[in-house]
Amino acid sequence: MSWKQRKAAKAAARRHGQILRVAGDIVTRGAMERNVQGIDPNRIVAITFGRYRLRVTEDEALDYLNAELAERGYPLHYVDAPAPDDVTIPGQRDGQDGDQ
Repeated sequence: MSWKQRKAAKAAARRHGQILRVAGDIVTRGAMERNVQGIDPNRIVAITFGRYRLRVTEDEALDYLNAELAERGYPLHYVDAPAPDDVTIPGQRDGQDGDQ
């Protein structure tokens, strides 16, 4: 493993730990307030940026939040997926179903 690869791996591990620490702190606060289901992943985005100046996407924050919730035995948060009627299949024209 080259020096650059080791440096990148170390930076990735540090970033992972920092984001996971923020998610853990937020879940702990939510548990103390008995409101774990009301946690918004955007809090992880904001606090991670405030503490560490790291940019985190909402999807990534949701993954870290769910990791902490699962670790502690709480129900996971899910993103609302589009209804099946709202999904378009590439190459399919309107009014066609793919069963031809």
